[in-house]
Amino acid sequence: MPTPSESLTVGAAARRLGIAAPTLRSWERRYGLSPSARSAGGHRRYSAEDLARLRAMLRLVDQGVPTAEAAAAVRDRIYTAPLPSVTSATSVAEGTGNRSQGVPKPQPVRRSAASRAEHQGKPVDLFEIANAMDSDRLTHEVARSLDRSGAVQAWTSRLMPLLVEVGSQWERTGACVEVEHLASDAVAGGLRYHTRRAIEQHKPDEAERAVVLACLEREDHALPLLAVAAALAERGIRVRTLGAATPVRSLSEAVRRIRPAAVFIWSSTRATADLDAVRSLARTRPSYQLVVGGPGWQKVGKPDGWVSTLAEAVTALVTAVRP
Repeated sequence: MPTPSESLTVGAAARRLGIAAPTLRSWERRYGLSPSARSAGGHRRYSAEDLARLRAMLRLVDQGVPTAEAAAAVRDRIYTAPLPSVTSATSVAEGTGNRSQGVPKPQPVRRSAASRAEHQGKPVDLFEIANAMDSDRLTHEVARSLDRSGAVQAWTSRLMPLLVEVGSQWERTGACVEVEHLASDAVAGGLRYHTRRAIEQHKPDEAERAVVLACLEREDHALPLLAVAAALAERGIRVRTLGAATPVRSLSEAVRRIRPAAVFIWSSTRATADLDAVRSLARTRPSYQLVVGGPGWQKVGKPDGWVSTLAEAVTALVTAVRP
């Protein structure tokens, strides 16, 4: 916790709180949870009091209080002492019992199935949170899953099933596309945040050759690339992510310039798995390992280097960098 005279940037404050920096900015815009100060250049600076207020809000959210109500409960309170332990959904808002601040007491909240599960030490239901359209909490839970389990386990057991479930819901009903978009954004935000933290923690060796991650130009689904990047960052591997819809000429030029140890190409459908494009990629010295993943490649005959899971992809790419 910073001392009263210290302040933290958005990124540093988000790391202290265990949430993504975009979530912190969103709370400022949507709920008025602005930091106490700005730097001379106009950048946000969070004080010890600001962090205490935000931690109080997170405790309420974890107990099932909707994000907007939790923000309203703590927004105008002044936190100058250590927070009391939270025993109910209203204890943070009430503090030590001093009601002089004029903050309305939140109404009793019925816990959702997701919050009840968390209270009992079970994983929360990400699909339920997505359908409740609570983007802030979903991003928060995605980040927590990654921190607790690591990228491979979190992607395999929680994040990929969430994306499959919301996609299936849209296909069944023809509706709820907004839920799919919200879930995709939350997973992407959580993976990017986790990757940045992993890079800071594991500090890749600049002397090692990097791994290039890309999709070919007709492939728009790049979330698996973010999962691969997060898993490699946890292992201290340098990554260069080109992302979705990369023309083969641009990918070749990147390969020539980067001279990677490996290139990973993701394809979700047969239409985006272009074997001719892969065969036309530039060759370099020293050579690189080509790894391809996704169901699209399986449908065109499983070329050399095809992997079926995130764990297999990570193993193949790490081996290419560190034989």
